Amino acid sequence: MDIVCFDMEGTLTPEIWEQVAADSGISELNKTTRDIPSYSDLMDYRIEIMKEHNLKLADIIKATEKLDLLDGALDFLNQVRQEFQVVILSDTFHEIAYPLMEKLGYPLLLCHTLDVDSEDNILGYKLRDLQAKKQAILGFQSMGYRCLAAGDSFNDLQMFEVADQGFFINAPEAISSSMPEIPSFNAYSNLLSCLLYTSPSPRDRG
Repeated sequence: MDIVCFDMEGTLTPEIWEQVAADSGISELNKTTRDIPSYSDLMDYRIEIMKEHNLKLADIIKATEKLDLLDGALDFLNQVRQEFQVVILSDTFHEIAYPLMEKLGYPLLLCHTLDVDSEDNILGYKLRDLQAKKQAILGFQSMGYRCLAAGDSFNDLQMFEVADQGFFINAPEAISSSMPEIPSFNAYSNLLSCLLYTSPSPRDRG
């Protein structure tokens, strides 16, 4: 059976840090990988802002708990699960993502971890790999799995480089138009149809 690897934020859920920005009134935290493609640079930027404003891990979790899934995301994911194995490959962190994982029905999430001190300050982060999404797909493929991938931003291009087929979903026009060779969708129903067409008999795959 084929594996479909999904990005999380912007693909199935809203952006966590945009909610943190709204709660805190710190507009600088609205930036995502759509604005700063290097995830390391983006997180270094976020942590400096958090230190300046004394934001804690609890503040990030509280913002995450407020978020609902994107409209139609759960029904879509449940339909995909009927025909494929599903993995979430995200540049989020286990410590802040779990409220959304509950809403998504606890799919397998491969992401990063935060370095947090005893006073709940985020000191830094531990990336699994500088290209963790790409390495995860290569790992699955090394075990004989065929992998499809879907995401919305620049940091998902590493998945598309190695996936058997990649797709944009909910990507801004500025991003999707820069990579016209990657099919782009704004509706889950259209993406589902394309996944099924790309892998017409997933239940027959060993």
